[in-house]
Amino acid sequence: MILIENTMLNGKGTDILIHENKIVRIGSDLQSETTGDMQVINGQGTAVLSSLFNGHTHSPMVLLRGFGDDLPLHQWLTDCIWPVEGQMTEEDYLMGYRLAFLEMIKSGTGFFNEMYMFPRLALKVLEEIPMKGLVNYPIIDGLDWESGKKQSEDCELFFKETIPPEGVQLGIAAHSIYANSESSLCWIRDFTSENNLKIHIHLSETEKEVEDCKAAHGGMSPVEYLHSLDFLSDRVLAAHCVWLSNSDMEILARMAVTVIHNPVSNMKLATGRAFPYAQLKERGVPILLGTDGAASNNNLDLFEEMKVAALLQKHQSGDPTVMTAGEIFHIASKGAADIFGTGGGDIREGAAADLILVDLDRPEMVPLTNITSNLVYSTSGNCVRTLISGGRILMENRMFEGEDEIRNKASVCAARLVGETL
Repeated sequence: MILIENTMLNGKGTDILIHENKIVRIGSDLQSETTGDMQVINGQGTAVLSSLFNGHTHSPMVLLRGFGDDLPLHQWLTDCIWPVEGQMTEEDYLMGYRLAFLEMIKSGTGFFNEMYMFPRLALKVLEEIPMKGLVNYPIIDGLDWESGKKQSEDCELFFKETIPPEGVQLGIAAHSIYANSESSLCWIRDFTSENNLKIHIHLSETEKEVEDCKAAHGGMSPVEYLHSLDFLSDRVLAAHCVWLSNSDMEILARMAVTVIHNPVSNMKLATGRAFPYAQLKERGVPILLGTDGAASNNNLDLFEEMKVAALLQKHQSGDPTVMTAGEIFHIASKGAADIFGTGGGDIREGAAADLILVDLDRPEMVPLTNITSNLVYSTSGNCVRTLISGGRILMENRMFEGEDEIRNKASVCAARLVGETL
């Protein structure tokens, strides 16, 4: 059991008792009510909240942080990212996953939705670092179904032989309509439907993607094209969704597709349009928040992402009431927990023990007029003191076992790939 003493919940001091993977008691002086072995965490000077959910990640791209910055998206991909990714070794992937998980934990993220190569290596690292997440097998055939068929065969083997760690879900990632053939998209549609799996895809990220799709598919937008293939459903998680028409948004709403906002990456790569939050919200479209990869962000800090998301919506709409601090914090916590079905997202008896303790003894947290406002607008992921995932302490008092070794080994991998200065 784990006992958190003297933390703040909803403005009041309290204790929280965790047994196995659940919050079992919330109240005062709980130590006097319990017996047996128990790990006690001093929560003095902290507030307890749900850990955060990163809705769209490419974790090993942390090794490419700072490489190819300040370039247009397609040039960045073709001239910088894809050539280096082709040189990455198994050790690079392992260290990239470890470094990304470390960074997410240290900034309060307990669940991530992954889209990257070698999912078996991600699962191997998750045995060492037991975060929760959705790990997707990637299908990207470069518009060549002969290549896609080989990937689909290995994908079937992956799902046949893989038992994921506790708290980890499995799905399939289709990179995009411009990197996946129609045949591969249809295969993914059918396989995920038969096996009740989620699909993670990039969708309508740039104007070029939309215009190219219209030229290739009889005037249909990417959303309309996927809809014509019966690809869209409530199992689809679509990243970006910046260049959407009203018709696109109606389709996404009707098909109950979840969309993922990645404001920092979109702004850094100059996608040229703000995510249509108010219009999607009005239509009842489920929304997640993601960082994208650290090569285009350049960090995995969801506190920063929440602030930028809210400010971008206010700026582009001219309405300061759009995307309040409470709304974006809900999107990054309870809303995401409901979408992924983790049983967490808030602090209550019976909920999954997925939580963070944030440090209130920081200058930017004073005064504590509105803790949600402070979390979204004032602080950063460095305010997170402790993270517990599924009842397991992954970080306590900002100490993570093996952190120095991960940083050092990841630096060596990055230096070989992109010439990082040590």
